[in-house]
Amino acid sequence: MSSGRRLPVLSLALASGAVDAFTFLSLGEVFTANMTGNLVLLGVSAGHSRLSDAVGSLVAFVAFTCALATVLRLTRTAAKGWSARTRLSLGAELALLAVLAVGWAAGAPRLPLIATAALAMGVQSAVTNRLHTFVGSTTFITGALTSALARHLTPGTGQPHVPELVAVLAALALGAAATTVVLRVFPPVAPVIALLAVALALASSDRA
Repeated sequence: MSSGRRLPVLSLALASGAVDAFTFLSLGEVFTANMTGNLVLLGVSAGHSRLSDAVGSLVAFVAFTCALATVLRLTRTAAKGWSARTRLSLGAELALLAVLAVGWAAGAPRLPLIATAALAMGVQSAVTNRLHTFVGSTTFITGALTSALARHLTPGTGQPHVPELVAVLAALALGAAATTVVLRVFPPVAPVIALLAVALALASSDRA
């Protein structure tokens, strides 16, 4: 993958890590990008009879799924890679993250913030799926890790893209780490990290 094509994917991975760190640490231990982890948290909350936490995880799942389905439908006839519709969808994610940042700074209620973050991540998951990159989705890296290692350890089954995968994993962790630090130092601007990362992805998509 060329550097021009890599930057948008890395930026989106960073945004995914940033959003999940933000919602987990600030909105009641809920994931809004990683739905596998979110469903586990939903089960744990239900098992402990923590209704508030369970509702948050359920809201995230529903919002994520609705956004995912909507954008997949919108882009179903779009050309492979960065098309006008995928860029439009990424612009919608950027707008949702702006709403999240403003709502957080203004002290908006927890559930609407969770829903907004999950909508943004559902959009991103659909966009990265339509890009047909090796990573598949920047909100679900486990699948890319499994595929890369399988190809690496099974000769003749395809390019493993190990260096690119390592870069994506690092970007995901960096987004989470940066957001955690900002939450400790200056909480009102914590969601801005994901917002800037998606803005960079959108700006660099012209060169991808």
